Amino acid sequence: VDNEKRKLRSEHWFNDPDDPEMTAIYMERYLNYGLTREELQASRPIIGIAQIGSDLTPCNRGHLETVKRAKEGVRDAGGIPIEFPVHPIQESCRRPTAALDRNLAYLGLVEILHGYPFDGVIFTTGCDKTAPACLMAAVTVDIPSIVLSGGPMLDGWHEGELAGSGTMVWEGRKSCAEGRMSYEQFIQQVADSSPSAGHCNTMGTALSMNCMAEALGMSLPGCASIPAPYRERLQMSYQTGKRIVGMVGEDLRPSKVLSRQAFENAIVVNTALGGSTNCPIHLTAIARHIGVELCLQDWQDIGYDVPLLVNCQPAGTFLGESFHRAGGVPAVMKELTQEGKLHGDCITVSGETVSVNLNDVSVTDHEVIFPFGKPLREKAGFLILSGNLFDGALIKTCVISDDFRERYLSNPGEENYFTARCIVFDGPEDYHARIDDPELNIDESCLLAI
Repeated sequence: VDNEKRKLRSEHWFNDPDDPEMTAIYMERYLNYGLTREELQASRPIIGIAQIGSDLTPCNRGHLETVKRAKEGVRDAGGIPIEFPVHPIQESCRRPTAALDRNLAYLGLVEILHGYPFDGVIFTTGCDKTAPACLMAAVTVDIPSIVLSGGPMLDGWHEGELAGSGTMVWEGRKSCAEGRMSYEQFIQQVADSSPSAGHCNTMGTALSMNCMAEALGMSLPGCASIPAPYRERLQMSYQTGKRIVGMVGEDLRPSKVLSRQAFENAIVVNTALGGSTNCPIHLTAIARHIGVELCLQDWQDIGYDVPLLVNCQPAGTFLGESFHRAGGVPAVMKELTQEGKLHGDCITVSGETVSVNLNDVSVTDHEVIFPFGKPLREKAGFLILSGNLFDGALIKTCVISDDFRERYLSNPGEENYFTARCIVFDGPEDYHARIDDPELNIDESCLLAI
C-alpha cells in the first residue's frame, strides 16, 4: 500500500488515470482469461501465489492441491489470486547438487514480485531450500507475505519399526557397504521410509526450516507440522489465503515481523526441536537481506543452553506425524514461553503477538514433546568450532549419542576431544571411486573431507 495515497500497489498498474496508455496495456491481456475490469480496478488486493509444486518436485507436489484452497480463501476475503511458478527445488533428485537452487529461486522470485502487480504474496514451501529462498525474497521485496508449508510426509515404517526419510538412507548405505543388506533390500528400506506426499518426515532441513518460518512469525500458528495428506493441510491453506488479504489491508510486511528478537526466538526454538545445522546458514542469509545483525556465534550464545524438548529423529525416536499430533511448533513455543525463553511480544503474520497466539496451546503427548523441566537432553544447542582446518563450523550436540560420547569423547584428560584419522578426497569423483576401497579401512571413527 502506498503510504501517501493509501492506494494498492497493483493500482499503479491497473488503475492509474495519470498514465492511461500504460494502464490499458497492463490490463488488456489479464482480461483474456476471464478477469473483469471491475475486479482489476475495484481496489481489490491482487495476491500472488508462488507455486513451488510440480511433477518435477515430489516433496512439493502437494501444493498443486493446496493452492486451490488458498485461492478460494483469497477470493472469499475479497482478493484476486494469481498463481505463478517458482524455480524448482528438489533436494533428492537434482544432479549434481541442489546447492545453487536456493539462490536461483530467490532471484527469480525477487524479479517477479518486484516487476508484477502484486499487493501481497503466499509463498508455498516444502523441500529444504524452498523456505529460505522464499523468506529471502519476502524480505527483499517487503510486501505483505505469508508462508504456506506443504507439510511432512506420513511416518515411515520398515519391518515394524519407524523409518525416517533421509536419515534412513545413510544408515542403510552403511549396512549395504558392510554386506549386511543387499541392494534390493536397501532400495526397499529407503522407499518404505517415504510413504506419502510431503517433504522429509525427520527433523532434517525441510521440516526444520518450515518450523523456522513459523517460529519467526511468517506462517500461521501450527502450519509447519501438519502432514501433507491431512485434511488440516487444506484447511490451513484456505485460512492462509484469507489471512494474506487481511495483511494487505493492515500493511503487515516482513520488515514488521522479522526483528532481531524474532530471529532470537527462532534460534531458541531450533535447539528445542533438535533442528538442522543448515538453519544457521539459511537464517543468516535471511537476516542479512533484511538488515538484521546475526552471526554464527549467536547460535551458541543464544541457543546452546536451551534443552532438547522434541523426541524426533535424528535426535530422538519419533517422526513428523507424531510431532504434529503432540502439538507441533506452537506446543514447543508454549513450553519455552512459560520459561521466559522467547520474546512473547513479537508480532506475527496472524496479526497477533507470539504470546497471544499461544494462549490456548498445550502439549498433548509428553513422550514426543518433553516438558521444559524434564527435557530429553540438557544444553542441546550448537557449539561453534574453529581452528587451523576451518574458520567456523557447527557441531549439533543433541545428536551425539551416549555410546559415541563414551567411546570417543571420554578419554581421561581429553574429555570432549575427538581424535581420528582423516581421509581426504579430491572432489566427489574421487570420493565415489574410493569410498569402498578396503585399503582405506574406513569406519565410524574416521573423518571424511572433500
